[in-house]
Amino acid sequence: MDEHNTTSTNSDERQPPRDQNAIPCDGCVQCCRNDQVILHPEAGDDLGFYMWEPIISALYPGRAVPALKRDPATGDCVYLVETGCTIHARRPSVCRRFHCARTALALERVPRRVRKILLRRGDVFDDALLARGRDRLRRAREMGLEQVLDTDQQVAAFERIAEMPPPKPITPRRRQAP
Repeated sequence: MDEHNTTSTNSDERQPPRDQNAIPCDGCVQCCRNDQVILHPEAGDDLGFYMWEPIISALYPGRAVPALKRDPATGDCVYLVETGCTIHARRPSVCRRFHCARTALALERVPRRVRKILLRRGDVFDDALLARGRDRLRRAREMGLEQVLDTDQQVAAFERIAEMPPPKPITPRRRQAP
């Protein structure tokens, strides 16, 4: 740095992280379990590459959307194996953008009324994922990284979901006597 220039040219100074990937997952794959991964062709997801199926989601009422297939025995993403994600380099846009700490922070930022509705619905959060998100949010705060968690879109989605009618409970069919 010279006396006329107040900006440093020292390459050893580190730039602050700009996205949530700086917050470590520490090998956690909870987001790959029991959470539906909706595919977005408009964001670059190639439906021809992935194994997917149409689903109904609270985020898109009244229409079916493409989502990664789930293992019917476990509910896990079909691409999840013991060592992690088999398509990590080509993971869908939702997976690239998702971080459970963002979900926990967005939940903190919605009004209490909305938070209560969302938690009561039972179709918005997976308890284990939310617990992990709170843990990772604590870690982000310890690392001074809360500011990289952009929650605007998620807060808006939570507010929309809170205004929707709750899902209808699935009633088991009665077997007819022979």
